[in-house]
Amino acid sequence: MIRVVIVDDQELILDSLHLLITSDARFTVVGMAKNGSEAVRLARKVQPDVMLMDIRMPELNGIECVRLIKQDNSNIRIIILTTFDDDKYIYEALRNGADGFLLKGISKRDLLASIETVFNGGATVDPKTAQKVFELFGKIVNTPFAAFQDEPEEVKSLTDQEIRIMQLIGKGYSNKEIMSEVNFSEGTVRNYISNILKKLDLRDRTQIAIFAIQSGIMLKTPRTRYDW
Repeated sequence: MIRVVIVDDQELILDSLHLLITSDARFTVVGMAKNGSEAVRLARKVQPDVMLMDIRMPELNGIECVRLIKQDNSNIRIIILTTFDDDKYIYEALRNGADGFLLKGISKRDLLASIETVFNGGATVDPKTAQKVFELFGKIVNTPFAAFQDEPEEVKSLTDQEIRIMQLIGKGYSNKEIMSEVNFSEGTVRNYISNILKKLDLRDRTQIAIFAIQSGIMLKTPRTRYDW
């Protein structure tokens, strides 16, 4: 059963999401919070699998909550669920470690499917904003992972297998989907991801995706044939 925490400053939204999520036997709601500070404390206390996080809240906004919660436990999956699709919110949410960005008004089926997707290691972005996300990544120049004119030394150290894994992560593939694509075991995929994080000094798979897009890795072709 997937353990979910809901965070929103509107009681009606909290109650509605609670009812929606608990109507499916695959999920249970283990806590609800009405502001950012309460969300961070609750995450530390109950260690949920997935959190649904609003952006505009008292005390701490959702973007700052994502950063603090991911610092404590990067295994907690966080979906931003908001009425706002402003470019800044999208980028800041993903840069700070969010695993998904959805707009309120999403259907019950799509919301529950998104929770399951991030729980299984994937990423999810509302279809209405997906194109904006990729356009945004292509335009960002003043970030720690800005586009490179020359291939950085870190990229040169990557094997073709690691580059392929990064490309699949950049496309939003879950570990299970990567397994199917490259015919590796789940343990082997996890080892590759761990090696990539160490080589590039990154925090999580969201930063891998950002790095892959910003550095041009998404457009790379292998130096040699993949030895899968």
